[in-house]
Amino acid sequence: MITASDIRKKRFEKAAFGYKQEDIDEFLVELEKELSDMDSERDDANNKIQILADKVREYMRDEDAVKDALLGAQKQAHHVIADANERAEKILAEAQEKADALLDEATRQHEIAMEKNRAEIAREKEALIIAQQQVSEFKKALFDMYKNHLELVSSMPETFEEAVSDSFEDNKSDYASESETEALTEEAPESEE
Repeated sequence: MITASDIRKKRFEKAAFGYKQEDIDEFLVELEKELSDMDSERDDANNKIQILADKVREYMRDEDAVKDALLGAQKQAHHVIADANERAEKILAEAQEKADALLDEATRQHEIAMEKNRAEIAREKEALIIAQQQVSEFKKALFDMYKNHLELVSSMPETFEEAVSDSFEDNKSDYASESETEALTEEAPESEE
């Protein structure tokens, strides 16, 4: 590869009918300048490339650290999720156990309450039967009493004269039976003497 210093050092022999030396020198100066600029740009580019390569290596190291951190975070996340799932299952099992115990207790208390209600209903039925019997007996006694009153009312005389004659007849027979009783009692002591 030809460098700017190679062009600077290059000398051409003079020929009788050749190119003009000044034109060639000018062209060589321009060429040297352009090659020098290009070398400078190439050095700058190489420096930039080196800086970028260093940055890439740094980023690659950082990438490895990020990958390691990400893997660590993923492992931690999996561990946290596994712990959370385990705790959730434990909590659910305890809750189910408590719910079953509460349900059993509620069922037991319900059965006790139902048994008490059945016993109370049976007592109330017995009391109702007794009350119905008492009502039936009371109605029968009331009807009997009403019937007797009706018979008494029916047997009452409808006029005052009938009542007096009936009363006289009743008293007469009462009077006769009293006189007979007295006569018998008077005779009995005489016969004892």
